This record gives sequence, structure tokens and C-alpha cells, in this order.
Amino acid sequence: MEHLETLDRTLLKQVKFILTDVDDTITTHGRLLPETLAALYSLQDAGIRIIPVTGGSAGWSDTYLRQWPIDSVITESGALAFYTESDGSRGIYHHPSIEREGYRERADRLIGRVLSEVPGSKLSSDQFCRIFDIAFDHHSEPPFLDQDGIARITDICGEVGASFGVSSIHVNCWFGSYNKLDMVKLFMQHRYGLGFDELIGQSVYCGDSTNDIPLFRAFPVSIGVGDLEGLGWEAEDLPAYGTELPGGRGFARFAEHLLA
Repeated sequence: MEHLETLDRTLLKQVKFILTDVDDTITTHGRLLPETLAALYSLQDAGIRIIPVTGGSAGWSDTYLRQWPIDSVITESGALAFYTESDGSRGIYHHPSIEREGYRERADRLIGRVLSEVPGSKLSSDQFCRIFDIAFDHHSEPPFLDQDGIARITDICGEVGASFGVSSIHVNCWFGSYNKLDMVKLFMQHRYGLGFDELIGQSVYCGDSTNDIPLFRAFPVSIGVGDLEGLGWEAEDLPAYGTELPGGRGFARFAEHLLA
């Protein structure tokens, strides 16, 4: 991973889209800092479309689309995407692999197993805002869950046929054959008419956690915020470039470099 300052600005002139994680990438300890919000507006003013790609809830993501200067949002680890039509109405795109019939029952069985078998486990406090995602909190609100607890949750997911991703704050679980990268490919073709090869030639991906690794690998220009090397990741899992500034401050620093 190279430092952000080594990223050639002539390469950044081709950027039309920024796809980015939200928690601890745009936000800092769950808050949107003034400098990060200003950076989002500056990017929009420069004609760059910002598309959050998050494991967060549909409820939060609907709010992001209504209140932030963003173009679309891919949410619940790739289950859904929300976007604004040209007439101002809201569009929703569902991943085609989701079997909606009986989904709630399967989700409830998974929740029951985890809460009964993993000491200290708990659902995210915003679970009521989620449509398809099941989020177990490990580092959003105390008491925090240790690595053994996180591993046991992912083991249970494997046993019941659920997919999962581990973010900086949640273990996200779902029933369906999708992830963040898969939905990015489908949605960007659906909404913008862009094949993936065309997309990555004019896009940047920003993130901070292990569920961003498939996108770090897929996007030639990928940006990590915070001390990702200090997390002990394998070299091939790291983004191409990074800034040591954490969370929204790191994102704002990247925006400054891009717009300079």
C-alpha cells in the first residue's frame, strides 16, 4: 500500500465516481464531521458522483440519500440499492438472488441461535431499520464482543447457509448469493449502463475494513483510511493507496488530494 500523496493526480482526472464504505470511512465514531460533509459537497460540485456501499441498514441509507450530497447508495451488504430518479422520485433495486418468501423466518432462526449460543452477542440497535440484513454488534456500542465471539457467529452462519461480512462494527449476515462487489457490478450496469471494466476505469473505491477487501482487490485505484497495515492484513488485501488519518478525516484528505 502506497501513501496517498504518491497517487498521480493525472490519473484522478478520469474519476467520475467514488464508491465508498460509510462506517469509519465517511463517518468517524458514528458521526459525520463538518470537514467530511464539506468534502462530499465539494466532490459533488466538481461533478463527481458519490455512491456509498455499506453494510448499514436500509433505514439509515434512505436517510443518507435524502440528506447527503450523494447520487445513489448500495445498502445492507448488497441486498438493495436506492437512487434518485430524474423527476426526484426514489428508485429501489433488489439483488435478484434474494428469495423473499420465508426470509423473515430464516432470519429469526439465525438470530435465535446466535443470541443463545454466543455469550455477549447482541443485535445492532438499528436492526429494526433493516430489511434483509441481520447485524450483530461487535464494536458499535458497549459491551464489545471479542474475536472468539465474532468467529462463532460466522461459524453459525456457515452452518445455516447464511452469507456474512465483518465490518469495523458489525457482523452482517444475510441469505442470498451476493456481496458488496457483486451488487456494485449489477447496480452500476442497471443504473448507469456501465460494465465493470468501464466502471473501474473512471472510479475510486474507499474503505477501512475486511468487508471492503473484495473491492480493494477489484478497483485499481482504491483508498484505505486509517492504519490498515497495523491491522496485520495480508499485503494482497490492502488497498492500493492509504492515508493514516482515520474515518471521515481520511476521506476528506483524499477528497482534497483529488480536487487539488
